[in-house]
Amino acid sequence: MDSSLRRAVILITALIAGCATTWARIDDANRNYQGEHYSVMLPPGWMRLESGGNLLLSKDGIDLQRIIIEYHAHDKAFEKLKKTSSATMLPSELAELTIADLRASQKDGLPSLKVIGNSPVEIAGHTGFLLHLGYKTDEGLRIEMLMEGFTDADGYYLLSYRAPTLYYFARDRAVFESVCASFRG
Repeated sequence: MDSSLRRAVILITALIAGCATTWARIDDANRNYQGEHYSVMLPPGWMRLESGGNLLLSKDGIDLQRIIIEYHAHDKAFEKLKKTSSATMLPSELAELTIADLRASQKDGLPSLKVIGNSPVEIAGHTGFLLHLGYKTDEGLRIEMLMEGFTDADGYYLLSYRAPTLYYFARDRAVFESVCASFRG
């Protein structure tokens, strides 16, 4: 089994083990998603999978593009680092912790993680961060990621988009941006 397939199987197994439901196609009738901690308009024609309050979206498969919307209680915000978040954290602090949390994962190219951009962003009426990151997988595939995150009194919210640099990243970037624009925490 090649490592890309193995990673996909592990991710899907982990999501299923975490009380995930099945993949569901998004159409005009179910675009408006209302979760326990947030609401968002989903892209039609994509698929969604819910797991523990988090949402995974993909159109062509999670190795080709994926959008993940996460909510974490403050005390569980950065579990790999054993660090918490708070409603008073600066966006720059959250961005640094998010990058450190990613780098703490010593698998699949993440040690090669490069910061392409780091800027403030408004999301759901909150000032947060926008990270543009890049890395190369162990197989040599270049991946780019966009991450928008913020905190409020309830917890830490992170919206991320990941896709291969070649073709998919640029093609579906606008979809991620529209999901972020519709997000309400």
